[in-house]
Amino acid sequence: MVSRVTNSMLRNTLLSNLNNNLGRVDRLQNQLSSGRQWAHISDNPSALVFGQAARNRLSRIDHFQQSIGSAKDWLTQTESGVMEMQRTLGYIYEEMVSSGGTMTPSDKVNISRFVGQMRTHFLDSLNTTFGDRFVFSGFNTPGDFAGGAPAETRPFTLDDDGNLLFNGFNLSQLDNLTAAEYEYAMENGVLPDGTVVPELSFLRGNIIEFEVGPGIMMPVTMNGIDLVMFRTQDPFDADDPNQPVMRNVFSMLTDVYNGLTGNWINPNDPSDGPRPIRTDEMTLLIGQIQDAQNHLLARTAEVGGRQRRLELIDARFDADWLNYREMQSNAEDADIAEVIMNLRMAETVYQAALSAGARIIQPTLMDFLR
Repeated sequence: MVSRVTNSMLRNTLLSNLNNNLGRVDRLQNQLSSGRQWAHISDNPSALVFGQAARNRLSRIDHFQQSIGSAKDWLTQTESGVMEMQRTLGYIYEEMVSSGGTMTPSDKVNISRFVGQMRTHFLDSLNTTFGDRFVFSGFNTPGDFAGGAPAETRPFTLDDDGNLLFNGFNLSQLDNLTAAEYEYAMENGVLPDGTVVPELSFLRGNIIEFEVGPGIMMPVTMNGIDLVMFRTQDPFDADDPNQPVMRNVFSMLTDVYNGLTGNWINPNDPSDGPRPIRTDEMTLLIGQIQDAQNHLLARTAEVGGRQRRLELIDARFDADWLNYREMQSNAEDADIAEVIMNLRMAETVYQAALSAGARIIQPTLMDFLR
């Protein structure tokens, strides 16, 4: 049995097909204008969830790369400060060696003036700043302001006797301690003579760190105590001249200066002086200058290692960024060339449907009755 096809049936079918074709054109037009495959989560939930996960990962990578950039700036300033201190000791060493141990009184006066200026510059280098923060003091002191930080706010200062203070703690109290005594004092806050200094462990751990990766904390500064205190031998110890001890760089430079100005005092025999330093004693101090140079050189190498680590981490994040960006693109971005081709095909189909519908729907009942 053949069912009767009415004009309204043709019209409804035509309109339905035209609507479907127009919806396809609209979808492709949205893809072309937005550059995305899907407009709603319901279009492809799994792909869009995958793309969102890639987007979140890219956001974390951007955060870590910004942190790495800041860490690099801090490490550059730290390296500059440590190298400047190392060069200062190098100038003093060269001046002392060039004298050849045959200094006249006038030579000693001239060299003492030079050493005095270098010692002051060494103190300035210890107070190196980056922005409004002190590089070798961490976060416990105010920074350098437009008019210059007041002397009392700088981490490294001198007391009335010329002793070096680090945030108020007299570092000369750590001079000539053995390595074991030094470590015990720093960890427990108790000096060998029983003096309790509870702030020691805090001061030593006072450094600035950046999170440069998931669970990766990178120190970008150095602690002032570990920077100033270096390991050397105590040649002035008559009982054991090969005993390794910890010395304060600034105190050692003060000994050099006092020796040149005739105010030398044997650190192991305070009653011996003040007097001019002998040539053999000056030679022993020159050896300590070399040890201090090696100590600062090792610190410079440590900073260089941190910088190289940051470069490797940054390179890994660059590769990760490309990988996750490709994942996001595959999940969300439309293939523009394919979209343009499909859009042209959909437009052609839609226009053909309009043309065919116009020819079919055009006849009316009056056209049949004629």
